[in-house]
Amino acid sequence: MSVTAPVTNISKNSLHDGPGVRTVVYFKGCTLSCKWCHNPETISGKAEILYIPSKCIHCGKCIDICPSHHKISGDSMLYIRKECKLCGKCVENCPSLALTMCGKEMTPDEVFDEIKKDLHYYEASGGGVTFSGGECLLYPEFVAQTSKKCKNYGIHTAIETALNVPWENALKVIPYTDLVFADFKIADSDKHKQYTGSSNSLIIQNLQKLSREHTNVILRIPVIPKVNDSEKDMNEFASIINTFKSGIKEIELLKYNNLAESKYAFSGREYTRFADSGQTNEEMNALCAILGDKTKLKCYCI
Repeated sequence: MSVTAPVTNISKNSLHDGPGVRTVVYFKGCTLSCKWCHNPETISGKAEILYIPSKCIHCGKCIDICPSHHKISGDSMLYIRKECKLCGKCVENCPSLALTMCGKEMTPDEVFDEIKKDLHYYEASGGGVTFSGGECLLYPEFVAQTSKKCKNYGIHTAIETALNVPWENALKVIPYTDLVFADFKIADSDKHKQYTGSSNSLIIQNLQKLSREHTNVILRIPVIPKVNDSEKDMNEFASIINTFKSGIKEIELLKYNNLAESKYAFSGREYTRFADSGQTNEEMNALCAILGDKTKLKCYCI
């Protein structure tokens, strides 16, 4: 039986997930539940229906199909998620695409067929494919098979991972991976559990191993206001990063933003707003200077 994995989106022409023009494959399912997650629809590994009110034309077809889960309240249409069996009939009959099914089981061949359509862009720009999520390393056989196909075509491969998975998962994938973006979210383990649902002990262990096994790793730290953006936090990050080996090439600090807020409503989740806006460039540069000085690594603000 062919291996499959739940894919939420295959995004073309990305410029921010590795070198050159890239195709990004987003998988559904994650072992963390970060309160600032920019892809909340990928946290659960199960398929779910997204409802986008701005696209709804109030035609009522969903109510005709499933009146127990679709209702009109005043001027608004409501999708009632509780006990929905996800049969997908409302999605199939929604003419405006206000209802969409998030999470499609695909095979490595199906995903690779989409990837190779843009082969000329990769060749011209030095780009390739990036496997993301969610957590792509929840599906190591799938990512390994697809990455191997890419390597046979000379396509650059990258993964974006939080590494909160068994090390064996990473070992299956990294032989076919040119670049690893590894998240390191919070240095303090208790605080990490408070904001992500899990301690960081496995993540740190895996980063220590990865930095020995792979020669091209970029650490990514999402900078969240009043969570991990103080000088003390940078010093704590640095003390741990200094235990890693030479595979760590640089650090990216990611400025906070609220761009994902609407996606929480689409998937029926509650959004946590940590600030009304991101840090200033001066604040980010100061944090970057601390971390770069303490670790002797190149540190960039994104």
